[in-house]
Amino acid sequence: MKSINRQQGITLLELLVVMVLLSVITALLMQGLSQSLAIYERVQRRQYEGVPQLLVMQWLNDSVASMQAELDAPRQLRGDSFYFEGSSQQPLVAQNGEVQPVRWSINQRGAGGVTLDYRQPGRNWTLFRWPEGTQVTFSYLDEQGNTHNQWPPEQTLISLRPDGRMPVAIQLMVSSPAMKPLNWYIALKGRTYPRNDYRDL
Repeated sequence: MKSINRQQGITLLELLVVMVLLSVITALLMQGLSQSLAIYERVQRRQYEGVPQLLVMQWLNDSVASMQAELDAPRQLRGDSFYFEGSSQQPLVAQNGEVQPVRWSINQRGAGGVTLDYRQPGRNWTLFRWPEGTQVTFSYLDEQGNTHNQWPPEQTLISLRPDGRMPVAIQLMVSSPAMKPLNWYIALKGRTYPRNDYRDL
């Protein structure tokens, strides 16, 4: 006796179940893809906002860390809360080791906010801009760890002429209602005094 032929293929109900499963899987994949794209956009935006600040901080660090002590008074490091200038072995544009005078300054631009400007012979750039209401200042740390708003520190009767001494570090302080305070310390790597001095040991 022969067995009855069973129908080959799938029924309409099975086809509908498969289509529903495929649509659910496709919807989940599309939702995952859209969330991945949203996260990618946020990361890109953060990088786009953060890279300029990172570059400026690296330029500032390189330029300041390579400043050198000078005997010649016009080339000595000097500054206050809103600018400093001196001789750097790493200006932003120069051959390696070429010493040039540089100036970093903080300027209030009113509605334009606050800018960090850089100057060396033949070059003048605004490198960074903070929003209006941001407070940005420089300060100088001496060998004893004391903070000064100007460099060289207030002169005494004993030393009316600056001796070319360098601060141990320069601090950039940024505070704003919209962000956490930033305190950036930059150590000066060179000698503290322009001549060989036992205090540099």
